[in-house]
Amino acid sequence: MKLVIVEGIPGSGKSSTARFISLQLERNGVQTELFHESTFQHPILLEEVINNSEQWQASYLSKWKKFISNNADMQTVCVFESVLFQSPIINLLHLDTDQSEIIRFIDEILSSLSTVDCSLVYLYQNDPGVGINRMMATRGGESWLENTYEKYKHFPYYKNRGHSGKELHLKFLDDYSKIAGHLFSECRINSIGIDNSNWEWDQDYGTIMSFLGHDICPDPEISLEELEVFIGFFRSDELGLTIQIQMGKDGLYIFGDQKLKPRDKNKFYLDNISMSLEFLFNGESNPFEVLIYEKDIVGNRNDIGSKFIKITN
Repeated sequence: MKLVIVEGIPGSGKSSTARFISLQLERNGVQTELFHESTFQHPILLEEVINNSEQWQASYLSKWKKFISNNADMQTVCVFESVLFQSPIINLLHLDTDQSEIIRFIDEILSSLSTVDCSLVYLYQNDPGVGINRMMATRGGESWLENTYEKYKHFPYYKNRGHSGKELHLKFLDDYSKIAGHLFSECRINSIGIDNSNWEWDQDYGTIMSFLGHDICPDPEISLEELEVFIGFFRSDELGLTIQIQMGKDGLYIFGDQKLKPRDKNKFYLDNISMSLEFLFNGESNPFEVLIYEKDIVGNRNDIGSKFIKITN
């Protein structure tokens, strides 16, 4: 079994990086499977809410061990985000677990990976505030901070610190960064740290793929005129969901602000959501349906994908 795990603080670009790695490995002839945080029936991340630290650790470690045991002979490279640092740190910090206990627990996960060919890509900033402020800017600024604090303030981390307001969530993120940074510095698996403070992705992606031993194969180029045939509304009665594909100034978009990037002439993907789309033609110049074929909690929960029939332009 081979794993590539992408880690970093929330908003550091983990999802886009995981997608990029998976796609580049695929284009280099490596069979891959990508597991975003939004993947339906995720093999590692816990779906149930557990409000006891010891029970949470036991359940999470059990899922790791089950995944490793069940896939020991797998030839596919599995690309994960957030399963080694982010999920344990955030969930256990919410429960106000002692930081030394969090570190010990993640060391236990690392020990269970000793038999696995595992590589870690860690995205960081020397000043964690750079990444935190960037994330806030893209997610709504002070209103995002307020909403996030309101969402999580019932957890022990916030209760035990006197509910001092939204700024407490900034301390939470700083605590997260310190724990993750320590874990990376002591990490015993094959790893690379990428300081993405300057958001220079072309350079960073080149460094990552060199670390993984593969070349970069760019997305196919499709003109805006060629992309126009994909515009329209598509409906899945099974899911009770209608999606709109629309044209932006630089390409196709779905869900309003999510850019569809070309995987092939009629296949597209999203960076940060577990969703790929294939437009199907039936001898016509315009597609009659679109198939979403990655398992996602919103757009597709089926192994064979979900069909959306075109209803209008």
